[in-house]
Amino acid sequence: MADPIASGRYRVRAAVEREQSVPLQVQAARFNTRDDAETFAQLVAHDRLQNVVVEKLAPGGCWLQLSLVACAF
Repeated sequence: MADPIASGRYRVRAAVEREQSVPLQVQAARFNTRDDAETFAQLVAHDRLQNVVVEKLAPGGCWLQLSLVACAF
């Protein structure tokens, strides 16, 4: 798995229950590949017992949700 980078097309962020919209500024780790993002999401969900979302930056500039990685209590 590669380290997070500032300009990656994929990001991993904390999931928010019943989220209607996402603020423009979101703290998230970013990666160049989906595999790296999914691996990081699995680690975060397991280590922090926190649900996380994997998203991809679309050509239009919006973020598309690809998956929700749930923690196992």
